[in-house]
Amino acid sequence: MLAVRTVAMSADSKIRLHLPVTVLLERRIITRSFWSLPSWYLHAVAVGDSVAANASQSDSSVKTGSTDKGDLFAWTGFKVTLYKDACERYWHALIGDKPLVYVVCRDDADDPDESGVTISPVIVTIDYDEATACAETDSLVLSAPIPPELYRYMEAFVLEHYKPAPFKKRKRRNWSEEPGNGSLKTGKGINRS
Repeated sequence: MLAVRTVAMSADSKIRLHLPVTVLLERRIITRSFWSLPSWYLHAVAVGDSVAANASQSDSSVKTGSTDKGDLFAWTGFKVTLYKDACERYWHALIGDKPLVYVVCRDDADDPDESGVTISPVIVTIDYDEATACAETDSLVLSAPIPPELYRYMEAFVLEHYKPAPFKKRKRRNWSEEPGNGSLKTGKGINRS
């Protein structure tokens, strides 16, 4: 069972939930006539203590296997943090067609690790706004369907902390009764030449 805890720092702080995760990225080599280039895809985000128990967050990857399209690399020690003030965004993700998990990556082309990997995850999030903000700064943002375990925690967190604002219908203003609009109501003052 996943051990998580809700942390309240002070009365003014936001309530947070931290979930340990491991990021699995797939490197596919695209080859053309005279060149080849790695292309990265988010294969999965695994949730739980067992996947992150023996490691702290590190910049180096571990090759964990391969698929029919490429090689899999894992990074451990990451956490997905859910914030109480972002519950409305999580709720919109839950009611959407396909909730996603996002991994923001840093390009380490000048400093590859031991396995020759030139990319490393920096942030793992389920917040679309945070992922979009990172993409706008030219960071590589990869996405995949949210894992069922993370979906359940996100759903429980939203149910516990999200209180939607009651819908208030605006009362329409009667523009014809406002001062200065009387000429339009009676038709006076209109030049019809």
